[in-house]
Amino acid sequence: MARGRWPPRGLVGWGVFIVAVTLLSLAAYTELGHAARLTSGADMDAYWNAALRLRHGEPLYAAGLPTDSDLYRYAPWFAYAWIPLTLLPKSAVVLMWMTLCVAAALASTMPLLRRGAVGIAALALLLPFQLEGAAFGNVQPLLVLLLVWGVERRSGPLWIAIAASLKATPLLLVAVYLGRHQWRRAALTLGLTAALVAPMVAFDLRGYSTQIGGGQMSLLTVSPVLYVLASGATVGLALIAARSRYAWVAGIVAVLVALPRFLLYEISFVLVGLARRPTDR
Repeated sequence: MARGRWPPRGLVGWGVFIVAVTLLSLAAYTELGHAARLTSGADMDAYWNAALRLRHGEPLYAAGLPTDSDLYRYAPWFAYAWIPLTLLPKSAVVLMWMTLCVAAALASTMPLLRRGAVGIAALALLLPFQLEGAAFGNVQPLLVLLLVWGVERRSGPLWIAIAASLKATPLLLVAVYLGRHQWRRAALTLGLTAALVAPMVAFDLRGYSTQIGGGQMSLLTVSPVLYVLASGATVGLALIAARSRYAWVAGIVAVLVALPRFLLYEISFVLVGLARRPTDR
């Protein structure tokens, strides 16, 4: 992506710049204010409580309201990874986890500062969403960082599989590999995702919530047909754009459109498309 021209030229250029800065500042201020008012680490309870249930021999997928922040919807491996942490004081784990999430939010966005005015604008818009995810204690900032850092590396299939096992739709990033005819990478991504998700069938899934919940944004709540058509169209776009510099932008559009429950902080997936990374194929 080309660097933004600086300084702006002419009255029109400065006018557009001032309007853009104002709008971005308002958006960033609003989102940061929202993040600051959140109950810190609320989503972490889903991981913590799931690990406790495993320790105590209780069902991993406990029933609950679809909007409950502590409702566990992820692959089992993530809950097992949290079991050792439940042996520590919860307050210490909250502090460590929140610190890690904030660090991931910063690490995934700071490289935008090297992209000139456009990068600074993107950082101003997207950092608040990453910080919101961190404030919730959601795994989102970490997943975004892993994808930003890893999708073009040889280990890319692993990072996509990890993200897909927790958020499902990142699996659609495999369309970029398919569009490039990187069949081995695509197969590895699908195989690793299956390996991470398949153990779910060994658990009692009667408590697993597939409901979207009231007040949640989703094309599914508008029209299932529209959801399928839009998801298919964006996957097709990712296949077509796979060999261009917009490959991961198109892939992330597919990921966002296909999310069955769209939460505002998930806009930060856009960072995966904006990242400038060396290829390692």
